[in-house]
Amino acid sequence: MECIVHFEVMHADELKQLRGLIFIGKDQQPGADQFVQMFARMGYNVRLDDAEQLLFKPTDPSSEYKWLRIRELDSGEEKKRDDHDLNSIVANLLPNRDRPI
Repeated sequence: MECIVHFEVMHADELKQLRGLIFIGKDQQPGADQFVQMFARMGYNVRLDDAEQLLFKPTDPSSEYKWLRIRELDSGEEKKRDDHDLNSIVANLLPNRDRPI
């Protein structure tokens, strides 16, 4: 199963939004080693610095980038989110019991 990894790379003066790809088993989450290997294939030699924030730092201090941070994992599963704008529109269209129609 494919898992698209959305991450950001902080260069000296610029933040770039990038994506990578990891293959995982069904109902599994990728681990830190898989992230490190994916980044290495992309030319980023990193180590996990902060597991809670999924922050990776370069193993070479003279690297052109300061850090990488994973923002989102997309394994193709449907995500349930509240659409606040849609809820607001629907609430305005429904008749209010206190108002005459």
